[in-house]
Amino acid sequence: MLDRLRQRLSGRGSASTPGQISRQRHVTRREREDMQRRMLYVGTAVAGVIVLIVLIAGATHQYILLPRQDLASVNGEKIERRDYWKVRELQLRQTIATLSQQYQFVAADQQAEIQQRILLAQTELEDVKGAPIASDTLSSMIDDKVVLQNADEQGISVSNQEVDDYLASIFAPAPLTEPTPTSTVEPTAAAWATATMEANAAAGTATAAAQGTAAVQTAEANQTVAAETATAAGTEPATVTPTPEPTSDGTASAEATAEGTASGTEAAASDGTPTAEGMGTPVGTASPTPTLTADVARATGEATFKQFSENYLDPSDMSRGDYVRLVVRPALARQKIAEQLTNTVPARQEQVHALHLLVATKDAADQAYQRVQTEDFEDVAREVSTDTGTAGSGGDLGWFPRGVMVSSFEEAAFSLEPGQISEPVQSQFGWHVIKVLEKEADRPVALSTLQQLRSGVFTKWLDERRGASDISAKISLPATSTPETQFVAPPDAPVPPTATPAPTATPAATLPPVASPSTEAEATATP
Repeated sequence: MLDRLRQRLSGRGSASTPGQISRQRHVTRREREDMQRRMLYVGTAVAGVIVLIVLIAGATHQYILLPRQDLASVNGEKIERRDYWKVRELQLRQTIATLSQQYQFVAADQQAEIQQRILLAQTELEDVKGAPIASDTLSSMIDDKVVLQNADEQGISVSNQEVDDYLASIFAPAPLTEPTPTSTVEPTAAAWATATMEANAAAGTATAAAQGTAAVQTAEANQTVAAETATAAGTEPATVTPTPEPTSDGTASAEATAEGTASGTEAAASDGTPTAEGMGTPVGTASPTPTLTADVARATGEATFKQFSENYLDPSDMSRGDYVRLVVRPALARQKIAEQLTNTVPARQEQVHALHLLVATKDAADQAYQRVQTEDFEDVAREVSTDTGTAGSGGDLGWFPRGVMVSSFEEAAFSLEPGQISEPVQSQFGWHVIKVLEKEADRPVALSTLQQLRSGVFTKWLDERRGASDISAKISLPATSTPETQFVAPPDAPVPPTATPAPTATPAATLPPVASPSTEAEATATP
Protein backbone atom coordinates (compact mmCIF):
# COMPACT_ATOMS: atom_id res chain seq x y z
CA MET A 1 0.00 0.00 0.00
CA LEU A 2 2.71 2.40 0.96
CA ASP A 3 4.72 1.44 -2.10
CA ARG A 4 1.86 2.28 -4.43
CA LEU A 5 1.40 5.68 -2.79
CA ARG A 6 5.10 6.44 -3.19
CA GLN A 7 4.95 5.47 -6.85
CA ARG A 8 1.99 7.75 -7.51
CA LEU A 9 3.56 10.67 -5.76
CA SER A 10 6.83 10.20 -7.59
CA GLY A 11 5.08 9.70 -10.94
CA ARG A 12 6.80 6.46 -11.58
CA GLY A 13 3.87 4.19 -11.21
CA SER A 14 0.21 3.86 -12.04
CA ALA A 15 -2.66 2.62 -9.95
CA SER A 16 -4.65 1.50 -12.98
CA THR A 17 -3.28 -1.98 -12.69
CA PRO A 18 -2.74 -3.19 -9.16
CA GLY A 19 0.62 -4.74 -8.59
CA GLN A 20 1.99 -3.49 -11.87
CA ILE A 21 5.01 -1.23 -11.60
CA SER A 22 5.17 1.41 -14.37
CA ARG A 23 8.43 2.08 -15.92
CA GLN A 24 9.49 5.60 -16.90
CA ARG A 25 9.13 6.22 -20.63
CA HIS A 26 12.47 6.71 -22.49
CA VAL A 27 12.82 10.05 -24.34
CA THR A 28 14.79 9.84 -27.53
CA ARG A 29 17.44 12.25 -28.68
CA ARG A 30 15.30 13.50 -31.55
CA GLU A 31 12.46 14.31 -29.20
CA ARG A 32 14.81 16.26 -26.98
CA GLU A 33 16.11 18.26 -29.98
CA ASP A 34 12.55 18.97 -31.13
CA MET A 35 11.65 20.18 -27.67
CA GLN A 36 14.71 22.46 -27.51
CA ARG A 37 13.90 23.81 -30.97
CA ARG A 38 10.34 24.62 -29.93
CA MET A 39 11.59 26.35 -26.80
CA LEU A 40 14.02 28.40 -28.92
CA TYR A 41 11.23 29.44 -31.28
CA VAL A 42 9.03 30.44 -28.40
CA GLY A 43 11.84 32.46 -26.75
CA THR A 44 12.70 34.17 -30.01
CA ALA A 45 9.09 35.06 -30.62
CA VAL A 46 8.71 36.43 -27.11
CA ALA A 47 11.93 38.49 -27.48
CA GLY A 48 10.75 39.79 -30.85
CA VAL A 49 7.43 40.83 -29.38
CA ILE A 50 9.20 42.62 -26.54
CA VAL A 51 11.55 44.43 -28.96
CA LEU A 52 8.59 45.37 -31.16
CA ILE A 53 6.72 46.74 -28.17
CA VAL A 54 9.77 48.77 -27.14
CA LEU A 55 10.19 50.14 -30.68
CA ILE A 56 6.53 51.03 -30.91
CA ALA A 57 6.65 52.68 -27.50
CA GLY A 58 9.80 54.63 -28.45
CA ALA A 59 8.35 55.73 -31.78
CA THR A 60 5.10 56.70 -30.09
CA HIS A 61 6.99 58.79 -27.57
CA GLN A 62 9.36 60.33 -30.13
CA TYR A 63 6.89 61.13 -32.89
CA ILE A 64 3.54 61.41 -31.11
CA LEU A 65 3.85 62.07 -27.39
CA LEU A 66 7.05 64.19 -27.25
CA PRO A 67 6.05 66.64 -30.01
CA ARG A 68 2.72 67.18 -28.22
CA GLN A 69 4.37 67.67 -24.85
CA ASP A 70 3.51 71.01 -23.22
CA LEU A 71 6.43 73.37 -22.71
CA ALA A 72 4.33 76.20 -21.32
CA SER A 73 0.77 77.21 -20.61
CA VAL A 74 -0.82 80.65 -20.80
CA ASN A 75 -4.22 80.84 -19.11
CA GLY A 76 -4.78 77.17 -19.97
CA GLU A 77 -3.67 77.48 -23.61
CA LYS A 78 -0.74 75.17 -24.29
CA ILE A 79 2.49 75.77 -26.18
CA GLU A 80 3.58 72.41 -27.56
CA ARG A 81 7.12 71.29 -28.15
CA ARG A 82 6.57 70.73 -31.89
CA ASP A 83 5.56 74.38 -32.35
CA TYR A 84 8.63 75.46 -30.41
CA TRP A 85 10.85 73.33 -32.66
CA LYS A 86 9.45 75.00 -35.77
CA VAL A 87 9.83 78.51 -34.44
CA ARG A 88 13.31 77.84 -33.09
CA GLU A 89 14.56 76.32 -36.34
CA LEU A 90 13.25 79.29 -38.29
CA GLN A 91 14.96 81.71 -35.92
CA LEU A 92 18.27 79.85 -36.16
CA ARG A 93 18.21 79.80 -39.98
CA GLN A 94 17.43 83.51 -40.13
CA THR A 95 20.13 84.24 -37.54
CA ILE A 96 22.73 82.32 -39.54
CA ALA A 97 21.76 84.18 -42.73
CA THR A 98 21.96 87.57 -41.00
CA LEU A 99 25.32 86.83 -39.37
CA SER A 100 26.71 85.53 -42.65
CA GLN A 101 25.86 88.85 -44.30
CA GLN A 102 27.39 90.83 -41.42
CA TYR A 103 30.57 88.74 -41.62
CA GLN A 104 31.30 90.13 -45.08
CA PHE A 105 31.25 93.77 -43.98
CA VAL A 106 32.70 93.87 -40.46
CA ALA A 107 36.32 94.51 -39.60
CA ALA A 108 38.73 91.59 -39.39
CA ASP A 109 38.92 91.78 -35.58
CA GLN A 110 35.14 91.24 -35.37
CA GLN A 111 34.91 88.35 -37.82
CA ALA A 112 36.08 85.76 -35.29
CA GLU A 113 33.23 86.61 -32.91
CA ILE A 114 30.62 86.46 -35.67
CA GLN A 115 32.04 83.19 -36.96
CA GLN A 116 31.77 81.72 -33.45
CA ARG A 117 28.12 82.80 -33.22
CA ILE A 118 27.41 81.22 -36.60
CA LEU A 119 29.03 77.98 -35.46
CA LEU A 120 26.95 77.88 -32.27
CA ALA A 121 23.74 78.45 -34.23
CA GLN A 122 24.64 75.75 -36.75
CA THR A 123 25.44 73.28 -33.98
CA GLU A 124 22.06 73.83 -32.33
CA LEU A 125 20.28 73.69 -35.68
CA GLU A 126 21.68 70.22 -36.36
CA ASP A 127 19.91 68.87 -33.26
CA VAL A 128 17.16 71.29 -32.25
CA LYS A 129 15.05 68.50 -30.76
CA GLY A 130 17.88 67.41 -28.49
CA ALA A 131 19.17 70.88 -27.62
CA PRO A 132 18.13 72.66 -24.41
CA ILE A 133 15.07 74.87 -24.67
CA ALA A 134 15.98 78.45 -25.53
CA SER A 135 14.31 80.60 -22.87
CA ASP A 136 14.17 83.71 -25.07
CA THR A 137 12.29 81.87 -27.84
CA LEU A 138 9.81 80.29 -25.44
CA SER A 139 9.30 83.62 -23.66
CA SER A 140 8.54 85.30 -26.98
CA MET A 141 5.98 82.60 -27.82
CA ILE A 142 4.37 83.18 -24.41
CA ASP A 143 4.17 86.90 -25.17
CA ASP A 144 2.46 86.08 -28.47
CA LYS A 145 -0.18 84.09 -26.60
CA VAL A 146 -0.70 86.95 -24.15
CA VAL A 147 -1.10 89.43 -27.01
CA LEU A 148 -3.64 87.31 -28.89
CA GLN A 149 -5.62 86.53 -25.74
CA ASN A 150 -5.87 90.21 -24.75
CA ALA A 151 -6.49 91.71 -28.17
CA ASP A 152 -10.25 91.57 -27.65
CA GLU A 153 -9.87 93.65 -24.49
CA GLN A 154 -8.49 96.44 -26.67
CA GLY A 155 -11.32 96.01 -29.15
CA ILE A 156 -8.93 94.60 -31.75
CA SER A 157 -9.60 91.63 -34.00
CA VAL A 158 -7.37 90.10 -36.66
CA SER A 159 -9.27 88.73 -39.66
CA ASN A 160 -7.92 86.24 -42.18
CA GLN A 161 -8.00 88.90 -44.89
CA GLU A 162 -5.93 91.25 -42.73
CA VAL A 163 -3.45 88.45 -42.12
CA ASP A 164 -3.14 87.78 -45.86
CA ASP A 165 -2.65 91.48 -46.59
CA TYR A 166 -0.09 91.82 -43.81
CA LEU A 167 1.81 88.75 -45.00
CA ALA A 168 1.90 90.14 -48.53
CA SER A 169 3.07 93.54 -47.29
CA ILE A 170 6.00 91.97 -45.43
CA PHE A 171 7.53 90.64 -48.64
CA ALA A 172 6.22 93.27 -51.09
CA PRO A 173 8.77 95.81 -52.40
CA ALA A 174 6.31 98.70 -51.92
CA PRO A 175 3.47 99.48 -49.49
CA LEU A 176 0.17 97.86 -50.45
CA THR A 177 -2.02 100.13 -48.33
CA GLU A 178 -1.94 103.62 -46.92
CA PRO A 179 -0.02 103.91 -43.63
CA THR A 180 -2.05 104.20 -40.45
CA PRO A 181 -2.16 107.83 -39.29
CA THR A 182 -0.47 108.53 -35.98
CA SER A 183 -1.09 111.16 -33.36
CA THR A 184 -0.22 114.70 -34.33
CA VAL A 185 2.60 116.66 -32.74
CA GLU A 186 2.04 119.83 -30.78
CA PRO A 187 3.30 122.85 -32.79
CA THR A 188 4.82 124.29 -29.63
CA ALA A 189 6.78 121.09 -28.98
CA ALA A 190 7.94 121.04 -32.60
CA ALA A 191 9.17 124.63 -32.25
CA TRP A 192 11.00 123.69 -29.05
CA ALA A 193 12.70 120.81 -30.82
CA THR A 194 13.82 123.11 -33.65
CA ALA A 195 15.15 125.68 -31.20
CA THR A 196 17.00 122.98 -29.26
CA MET A 197 18.62 121.65 -32.43
CA GLU A 198 19.74 125.13 -33.40
CA ALA A 199 21.08 125.82 -29.91
CA ASN A 200 22.98 122.52 -29.87
CA ALA A 201 24.41 123.27 -33.31
CA ALA A 202 25.50 126.73 -32.17
CA ALA A 203 27.03 125.27 -29.02
CA GLY A 204 28.86 122.68 -31.09
CA THR A 205 30.21 125.35 -33.39
CA ALA A 206 31.36 127.46 -30.43
CA THR A 207 32.99 124.46 -28.77
CA ALA A 208 34.77 123.46 -31.97
CA ALA A 209 35.97 127.03 -32.46
CA ALA A 210 37.19 127.20 -28.88
CA GLN A 211 39.00 123.89 -29.27
CA GLY A 212 40.59 125.11 -32.50
CA THR A 213 41.73 128.33 -30.86
CA ALA A 214 43.13 126.41 -27.91
CA ALA A 215 44.97 124.08 -30.28
CA VAL A 216 46.52 127.02 -32.16
CA GLN A 217 47.51 128.70 -28.88
CA THR A 218 48.99 125.43 -27.65
CA ALA A 219 50.95 125.04 -30.88
CA GLU A 220 52.24 128.63 -30.62
CA ALA A 221 53.21 128.08 -26.98
CA ASN A 222 55.03 124.88 -27.93
CA GLN A 223 56.81 126.72 -30.74
CA THR A 224 57.89 129.45 -28.32
CA VAL A 225 59.24 126.87 -25.89
CA ALA A 226 61.03 125.07 -28.71
CA ALA A 227 62.53 128.36 -29.93
CA GLU A 228 63.76 129.23 -26.47
CA THR A 229 65.24 125.78 -26.05
CA ALA A 230 66.90 125.92 -29.48
CA THR A 231 68.32 129.39 -28.73
CA ALA A 232 69.76 128.13 -25.50
CA ALA A 233 71.27 125.18 -27.38
CA GLY A 234 72.65 127.38 -30.15
CA THR A 235 70.62 125.79 -32.98
CA GLU A 236 68.04 127.18 -35.41
CA PRO A 237 64.48 126.89 -34.11
CA ALA A 238 62.19 124.73 -36.24
CA THR A 239 59.07 126.38 -37.66
CA VAL A 240 55.91 124.63 -36.52
CA THR A 241 52.78 125.03 -38.64
CA PRO A 242 49.66 124.34 -36.58
CA THR A 243 47.37 121.66 -38.02
CA PRO A 244 44.00 123.19 -38.97
CA GLU A 245 41.31 122.13 -36.57
CA PRO A 246 38.03 120.86 -38.03
CA THR A 247 34.99 123.05 -37.59
CA SER A 248 31.65 121.87 -36.23
CA ASP A 249 30.57 120.53 -39.62
CA GLY A 250 33.68 118.37 -39.96
CA THR A 251 35.55 120.62 -42.47
CA ALA A 252 38.87 122.36 -41.99
CA SER A 253 39.33 126.10 -41.78
CA ALA A 254 38.91 128.23 -44.88
CA GLU A 255 42.65 128.90 -45.34
CA ALA A 256 43.62 125.27 -44.96
CA THR A 257 40.79 124.18 -47.22
CA ALA A 258 41.83 126.60 -49.94
CA GLU A 259 45.47 125.58 -49.69
CA GLY A 260 44.63 121.88 -49.67
CA THR A 261 42.30 122.25 -52.63
CA ALA A 262 44.92 124.02 -54.70
CA SER A 263 47.61 121.44 -54.00
CA GLY A 264 45.15 118.61 -54.57
CA THR A 265 44.19 120.06 -57.97
CA GLU A 266 47.81 120.30 -59.03
CA ALA A 267 48.46 116.72 -58.01
CA ALA A 268 45.44 115.51 -59.85
CA ALA A 269 46.44 117.37 -62.97
CA SER A 270 50.01 116.06 -62.84
CA ASP A 271 49.08 112.38 -62.85
CA GLY A 272 46.34 112.72 -65.44
CA THR A 273 43.43 112.09 -63.09
CA PRO A 274 40.49 114.31 -64.06
CA THR A 275 39.63 116.88 -61.44
CA ALA A 276 36.14 117.87 -60.34
CA GLU A 277 36.27 120.91 -62.59
CA GLY A 278 37.24 118.84 -65.63
CA MET A 279 34.61 116.15 -65.23
CA GLY A 280 31.62 118.45 -65.57
CA THR A 281 27.99 117.42 -65.30
CA PRO A 282 27.03 114.00 -66.76
CA VAL A 283 25.10 114.26 -70.00
CA GLY A 284 21.48 113.16 -69.84
CA THR A 285 18.88 113.13 -67.10
CA ALA A 286 18.20 110.06 -64.99
CA SER A 287 14.78 108.64 -65.67
CA PRO A 288 12.49 108.54 -62.63
CA THR A 289 11.94 105.17 -60.97
CA PRO A 290 8.57 103.82 -62.04
CA THR A 291 6.01 103.56 -59.24
CA LEU A 292 4.90 100.00 -58.60
CA THR A 293 1.18 99.39 -58.63
CA ALA A 294 -0.41 97.48 -55.76
CA ASP A 295 -1.02 94.45 -57.98
CA VAL A 296 2.59 94.33 -59.17
CA ALA A 297 3.89 94.82 -55.62
CA ARG A 298 1.63 92.03 -54.33
CA ALA A 299 2.73 89.64 -57.10
CA THR A 300 6.36 90.41 -56.35
CA GLY A 301 5.74 89.85 -52.65
CA GLU A 302 4.15 86.47 -53.32
CA ALA A 303 7.14 85.40 -55.41
CA THR A 304 9.49 86.55 -52.66
CA PHE A 305 7.48 84.65 -50.05
CA LYS A 306 7.69 81.50 -52.18
CA GLN A 307 11.46 81.79 -52.21
CA PHE A 308 11.43 82.47 -48.47
CA SER A 309 9.38 79.32 -47.92
CA GLU A 310 11.82 77.21 -49.89
CA ASN A 311 14.86 78.58 -48.06
CA TYR A 312 13.52 78.87 -44.52
CA LEU A 313 10.06 77.42 -43.88
CA ASP A 314 10.35 74.06 -45.65
CA PRO A 315 13.67 73.11 -44.01
CA SER A 316 12.13 74.06 -40.64
CA ASP A 317 9.12 71.76 -41.25
CA MET A 318 6.90 74.84 -41.08
CA SER A 319 3.94 75.17 -43.43
CA ARG A 320 2.38 78.42 -44.53
CA GLY A 321 -0.41 77.82 -42.01
CA ASP A 322 2.14 77.30 -39.25
CA TYR A 323 3.95 80.50 -40.22
CA VAL A 324 0.71 82.46 -40.16
CA ARG A 325 -0.39 80.94 -36.85
CA LEU A 326 2.92 81.18 -35.02
CA VAL A 327 4.49 84.32 -36.51
CA VAL A 328 2.31 86.49 -38.73
CA ARG A 329 -0.93 86.67 -36.75
CA PRO A 330 0.78 87.51 -33.43
CA ALA A 331 2.98 90.11 -35.17
CA LEU A 332 -0.05 91.79 -36.74
CA ALA A 333 -1.88 91.81 -33.41
CA ARG A 334 1.16 93.38 -31.75
CA GLN A 335 1.30 96.09 -34.41
CA LYS A 336 -2.39 96.97 -34.15
CA ILE A 337 -2.31 97.10 -30.35
CA ALA A 338 0.89 99.19 -30.36
CA GLU A 339 -0.63 101.67 -32.83
CA GLN A 340 -3.76 101.98 -30.72
CA LEU A 341 -1.82 102.46 -27.48
CA THR A 342 0.55 104.96 -29.10
CA ASN A 343 -2.35 107.14 -30.15
CA THR A 344 -3.62 107.22 -26.56
CA VAL A 345 -0.50 108.99 -25.25
CA PRO A 346 -1.51 112.67 -25.04
CA ALA A 347 0.76 115.33 -26.47
CA ARG A 348 -0.11 117.65 -23.56
CA GLN A 349 0.21 116.48 -19.96
CA GLU A 350 0.86 117.62 -16.40
CA GLN A 351 4.59 118.24 -16.00
CA VAL A 352 7.15 119.48 -13.53
CA HIS A 353 10.51 121.17 -13.95
CA ALA A 354 12.79 119.81 -11.25
CA LEU A 355 16.33 119.62 -9.97
CA HIS A 356 17.77 116.64 -8.15
CA LEU A 357 20.92 115.36 -6.55
CA LEU A 358 21.83 111.69 -6.14
CA VAL A 359 23.99 110.13 -3.43
CA ALA A 360 24.68 106.57 -2.36
CA THR A 361 23.56 106.50 1.30
CA LYS A 362 20.80 107.81 3.50
CA ASP A 363 23.30 109.66 5.70
CA ALA A 364 24.77 111.48 2.70
CA ALA A 365 21.26 112.35 1.52
CA ASP A 366 20.35 113.74 4.95
CA GLN A 367 23.47 115.90 4.95
CA ALA A 368 22.73 117.19 1.46
CA TYR A 369 19.11 117.88 2.44
CA GLN A 370 20.26 119.99 5.38
CA ARG A 371 22.69 121.92 3.18
CA VAL A 372 20.15 122.83 0.48
CA GLN A 373 17.97 124.48 3.12
CA THR A 374 20.47 127.31 3.34
CA GLU A 375 22.77 126.85 0.32
CA ASP A 376 22.05 127.04 -3.40
CA PHE A 377 20.64 123.71 -4.56
CA GLU A 378 22.53 123.75 -7.85
CA ASP A 379 25.88 124.38 -6.14
CA VAL A 380 25.32 121.48 -3.74
CA ALA A 381 24.29 119.21 -6.63
CA ARG A 382 27.43 120.07 -8.57
CA GLU A 383 29.50 119.22 -5.52
CA VAL A 384 27.96 115.99 -4.18
CA SER A 385 25.68 114.45 -6.82
CA THR A 386 26.86 111.14 -8.28
CA ASP A 387 24.61 111.56 -11.31
CA THR A 388 27.27 112.56 -13.80
CA GLY A 389 24.67 113.32 -16.46
CA THR A 390 23.09 116.22 -14.57
CA ALA A 391 25.58 117.23 -11.88
CA GLY A 392 27.33 119.61 -14.28
CA SER A 393 24.08 121.51 -14.83
CA GLY A 394 23.23 121.67 -11.13
CA GLY A 395 20.98 118.62 -11.25
CA ASP A 396 18.59 120.16 -13.78
CA LEU A 397 16.21 117.50 -15.17
CA GLY A 398 14.18 119.86 -17.33
CA TRP A 399 10.45 119.34 -17.79
CA PHE A 400 9.03 115.80 -17.64
CA PRO A 401 5.54 114.21 -17.36
CA ARG A 402 4.48 111.10 -15.50
CA GLY A 403 5.79 107.79 -16.84
CA VAL A 404 9.37 108.91 -17.47
CA MET A 405 10.96 108.51 -14.03
CA VAL A 406 10.83 105.58 -11.59
CA SER A 407 7.69 105.49 -9.48
CA SER A 408 9.18 106.57 -6.13
CA PHE A 409 10.94 109.56 -7.72
CA GLU A 410 7.87 110.47 -9.75
CA GLU A 411 5.49 110.38 -6.78
CA ALA A 412 7.75 112.66 -4.76
CA ALA A 413 8.31 115.13 -7.60
CA PHE A 414 4.64 115.54 -8.51
CA SER A 415 3.63 115.91 -4.86
CA LEU A 416 5.77 119.06 -4.51
CA GLU A 417 4.84 122.63 -5.33
CA PRO A 418 7.24 125.09 -7.00
CA GLY A 419 10.03 126.04 -4.63
CA GLN A 420 9.59 123.01 -2.35
CA ILE A 421 12.36 120.46 -1.64
CA SER A 422 11.64 116.84 -0.86
CA GLU A 423 13.15 114.87 1.95
CA PRO A 424 15.51 112.07 0.78
CA VAL A 425 13.74 109.64 -1.58
CA GLN A 426 15.10 106.14 -2.22
CA SER A 427 15.17 104.37 -5.58
CA GLN A 428 17.21 101.52 -7.05
CA PHE A 429 19.86 104.08 -7.96
CA GLY A 430 20.43 105.47 -4.47
CA TRP A 431 18.97 108.42 -2.54
CA HIS A 432 17.57 111.55 -4.20
CA VAL A 433 16.83 115.04 -2.99
CA ILE A 434 14.39 116.80 -5.34
CA LYS A 435 13.51 120.44 -5.81
CA VAL A 436 10.61 121.49 -8.05
CA LEU A 437 11.15 124.77 -9.89
CA GLU A 438 7.96 124.93 -11.97
CA LYS A 439 4.77 122.96 -12.43
CA GLU A 440 2.07 123.08 -15.10
CA ALA A 441 -1.14 121.08 -15.35
CA ASP A 442 -1.34 121.19 -19.16
CA ARG A 443 1.93 121.61 -20.99
CA PRO A 444 3.08 120.30 -24.42
CA VAL A 445 5.36 117.27 -24.06
CA ALA A 446 8.73 117.72 -25.75
CA LEU A 447 9.20 115.55 -28.82
CA SER A 448 11.98 113.34 -27.44
CA THR A 449 10.03 112.65 -24.27
CA LEU A 450 6.83 112.02 -26.21
CA GLN A 451 8.63 109.54 -28.44
CA GLN A 452 10.00 107.74 -25.38
CA LEU A 453 6.54 107.51 -23.82
CA ARG A 454 4.96 106.22 -27.02
CA SER A 455 7.68 103.68 -27.71
CA GLY A 456 7.39 102.24 -24.21
CA VAL A 457 3.60 102.16 -23.86
CA PHE A 458 3.22 98.76 -25.56
CA THR A 459 5.99 97.20 -23.47
CA LYS A 460 4.33 98.49 -20.31
CA TRP A 461 0.96 97.14 -21.45
CA LEU A 462 2.45 93.72 -22.25
CA ASP A 463 4.24 93.53 -18.89
CA GLU A 464 0.98 94.28 -17.09
CA ARG A 465 -1.01 91.69 -19.06
CA ARG A 466 1.68 89.09 -18.62
CA GLY A 467 1.78 89.70 -14.88
CA ALA A 468 -1.99 89.22 -14.70
CA SER A 469 -1.89 85.94 -16.69
CA ASP A 470 -1.59 82.41 -15.34
CA ILE A 471 1.68 81.31 -16.92
CA SER A 472 3.59 78.09 -16.27
CA ALA A 473 6.65 76.75 -18.08
CA LYS A 474 8.96 73.74 -17.98
CA ILE A 475 12.02 75.98 -17.70
CA SER A 476 12.94 79.20 -15.93
CA LEU A 477 11.96 82.19 -18.05
CA PRO A 478 13.93 85.45 -18.25
CA ALA A 479 12.60 88.53 -16.50
CA THR A 480 10.10 90.48 -18.58
CA SER A 481 12.10 93.68 -18.13
CA THR A 482 15.63 94.31 -16.90
CA PRO A 483 15.77 96.85 -14.07
CA GLU A 484 18.01 99.82 -14.78
CA THR A 485 21.14 100.04 -12.68
CA GLN A 486 22.13 103.61 -13.54
CA PHE A 487 20.02 106.73 -13.26
CA VAL A 488 19.08 108.18 -16.65
CA ALA A 489 17.79 111.74 -16.92
CA PRO A 490 14.73 112.55 -19.07
CA PRO A 491 15.60 112.83 -22.76
CA ASP A 492 15.03 116.59 -22.80
CA ALA A 493 17.13 117.40 -19.73
CA PRO A 494 19.54 120.31 -20.30
CA VAL A 495 23.00 119.31 -21.48
CA PRO A 496 25.72 120.32 -19.00
CA PRO A 497 28.08 122.95 -20.41
CA THR A 498 31.34 121.69 -21.84
CA ALA A 499 34.45 123.22 -20.37
CA THR A 500 36.74 124.90 -22.90
CA PRO A 501 40.24 123.43 -22.71
CA ALA A 502 42.91 125.92 -21.71
CA PRO A 503 46.02 126.14 -23.89
CA THR A 504 48.94 124.34 -22.36
CA ALA A 505 52.49 124.24 -23.60
CA THR A 506 54.24 120.90 -23.81
CA PRO A 507 57.41 121.01 -21.67
CA ALA A 508 60.55 120.90 -23.75
CA ALA A 509 62.53 117.73 -23.61
CA THR A 510 65.61 117.83 -21.42
CA LEU A 511 68.64 118.14 -23.72
CA PRO A 512 72.24 117.28 -22.86
CA PRO A 513 74.35 120.33 -22.18
CA VAL A 514 75.99 121.74 -25.33
CA ALA A 515 79.42 123.28 -24.93
CA SER A 516 79.96 126.74 -26.37
CA PRO A 517 82.65 127.20 -29.06
CA SER A 518 85.00 128.91 -26.63
CA THR A 519 84.60 126.09 -24.15
CA GLU A 520 85.26 123.49 -26.85
CA ALA A 521 88.36 125.37 -27.99
CA GLU A 522 89.65 125.57 -24.47
CA ALA A 523 88.97 121.90 -23.97
CA THR A 524 90.85 121.05 -27.17
CA ALA A 525 93.79 123.23 -26.27
CA THR A 526 94.15 121.70 -22.84
CA PRO A 527 96.72 118.88 -22.97
